[in-house]
Amino acid sequence: MKDKLAKYNEKPDINELVAEYRRSLDEGQTIQTVRDSEDTRYMKWSGQSSDGKKWTKNLEGDQAFPFDGASDTRIPLADQIINDTVDMLATSHGRANLRVSGTETTDAEPSAAATTLMGWVKNRLHNDLMREVELVANYRETFGWACVFVGWDQQSTLRAQKLSMDEIMAIAAQSEPGGILSGLPAMISDPAQADQVAELLMAQVPSLRKRRANKVVKQLRETGEAEFPMAYICRNEPMLVSLKPWEEVSVPPETIDLQKARVVFRRQYMTEVDLRSKVTNEDWSESFVEAAINTAGKQINYLDADIFTTLGTASSVDRRDHLVEIVWAYTRQLNEDGVPSIYCTVMCPLLGSLDSGGEMPPHGKHFMLPYAHNEYPFILFKRENVARRIVDSRGVPEIAKYWQQEVKRQRDSIADSTSMETLPSLMVNKRLGMANKVGPAVQLPVTKPDDYQFLNPPARPPNTAFNLIEAINMQVDSYFGRANPKIPPTQTQLKQQRLVSEWLRCWTEVYRQMFSLCLQYYPIDELARITSTQAAEALTRDGERFDFVLRFSVAELDNDLMKERLATIANAVVPLDVVGRIDRTKLIDKVLRSVAPESADELVVDQASASREMYDRTKSDISHMILGIEATYSDMSNDPTASTKLQFAQEIASSNPGVQQALEGNELFKELFEKYLQNLQMGVQQQNNKQVGRIGVQPMTAQGGMQ
Repeated sequence: MKDKLAKYNEKPDINELVAEYRRSLDEGQTIQTVRDSEDTRYMKWSGQSSDGKKWTKNLEGDQAFPFDGASDTRIPLADQIINDTVDMLATSHGRANLRVSGTETTDAEPSAAATTLMGWVKNRLHNDLMREVELVANYRETFGWACVFVGWDQQSTLRAQKLSMDEIMAIAAQSEPGGILSGLPAMISDPAQADQVAELLMAQVPSLRKRRANKVVKQLRETGEAEFPMAYICRNEPMLVSLKPWEEVSVPPETIDLQKARVVFRRQYMTEVDLRSKVTNEDWSESFVEAAINTAGKQINYLDADIFTTLGTASSVDRRDHLVEIVWAYTRQLNEDGVPSIYCTVMCPLLGSLDSGGEMPPHGKHFMLPYAHNEYPFILFKRENVARRIVDSRGVPEIAKYWQQEVKRQRDSIADSTSMETLPSLMVNKRLGMANKVGPAVQLPVTKPDDYQFLNPPARPPNTAFNLIEAINMQVDSYFGRANPKIPPTQTQLKQQRLVSEWLRCWTEVYRQMFSLCLQYYPIDELARITSTQAAEALTRDGERFDFVLRFSVAELDNDLMKERLATIANAVVPLDVVGRIDRTKLIDKVLRSVAPESADELVVDQASASREMYDRTKSDISHMILGIEATYSDMSNDPTASTKLQFAQEIASSNPGVQQALEGNELFKELFEKYLQNLQMGVQQQNNKQVGRIGVQPMTAQGGMQ
């Protein structure tokens, strides 16, 4: 059977797309999976009471067990596991350093510019990024997988624009003689040419309508000044949206590789105002919008409203709230030349389920996705790789459900046992009935001594439930890689590192698509402003050959371990580096990001900038000494930059004719400069002495005896 979605057609097959959309939600009991996962995480079940007890009246005919008013404890085990993991994932993303590297030796400067560009974009999207990072982490851990939509958000709005006859006359004076603009003032003054002037204004300002344009011409003619709304771009930047599986994004159940999927669906609920604005702003079909609005508040038959449950209670949200279900269907299709591209179709699935009398249901828009990377604008975040299909990845609630239920049973039994031991059941003589109630200081009239007797509760070891809960918690911690003093730290760290590494790998794909969109949609002058003119040209020319790397070690979350590592590097490794194999600039950056990640970006500058700043300071010191101002001498025993400063000072003195002339004819400068060099040389000697004190010998390389 041929795939009806394989080839592009100007008129999309909406019925086929709706059928695939149904299948992406119906098959594999996906709706039930979502409901079960949310019920487990948020501890929801039928018959719950706000006082945390079981009552027969709430159980729809069932009897409360073991007695009316028994404990009905909520155990947030799955929720706690997810929250702990989300904390770790969000922290690792925030502290990981995004590095863009080239694939060739000549890519050093462009890759540095690419890193600068992505750093600027991350800062610009900081608030949105933090929100979406947390959301996609929660979705992934709860349902087993999730997606991040990566798009470009370009929005326009209107602002008041004033225009005067003086400005028009200035434009006319600068225009070519005999041209239409040179005669514009006279045309405005002539009422007979008002329509022609209005057409000219509409051509220059597309947001102007004919009626408004005529009004502007009239105001210019009568008052010499007019005001009108003018469109301008108020937002032009990447857009990230985390999508919830099966509610906001779905794929056919057989899909293995998201980028090779036959179709990917993204769903959104829209208001009537949003829909009508799409007709003007994005050229949606007006007939489609009208038909879709008529479905507001309705639901297609496969949509189970129970999945839209609130977090705090077991009640469901009523979707009959004037919202319209709109779906974007993204398909990879072959055009008439056999070239694959991504096409997007906007549809309302409820329209596709109606009897259209043999006619194809309307669609809102059908277009080729304009993104240059030619990929689906979705990045998959999969929690585990136990099978190839996307939907086979399990969420935490699905795995931890029975552990959570077992802990709940034990906790309930402890509470119920305590209740029974505090006030056991009574054996009451039949002739007394239940005329009396038992309680503190209550007087019970008796005829015989054994009229009332407490029933002995069943005997069981007191710590059985507690021991079982502890064993379950240890098993859970071992399985999910949570810290536990009884579990080897290496085992915990391996599990956590695997989760973090896969998480960051997915984010590198997000940033790669964002980078491609930035090169496509940012004008060259914007890229030049962010990086530099030369770098911007290199980026637009070779921007697709960079590798994106995000790395973070979970060991950095252990403060004590990091202190030991940093102390070892500083006291044992660095002193042995007599040939300069350690890049101290990168070492300082690593130390700062480990000790104070929130301040690293503010404190650390790139190596080229740091060297330039040090060179400029040295040059400034020499300039002041030429004027007779003595330099401020530093405590060189603690200045590891002394060698670099000395090299810069000697280089300036040997290459600058002005400095050489001052050394020959200015005795004061010569004396000041010699003291300046002595101070720097003392610093170099102090650093050498520290090294000798650590290793016990003077390296021949430091004495110049070994090349």
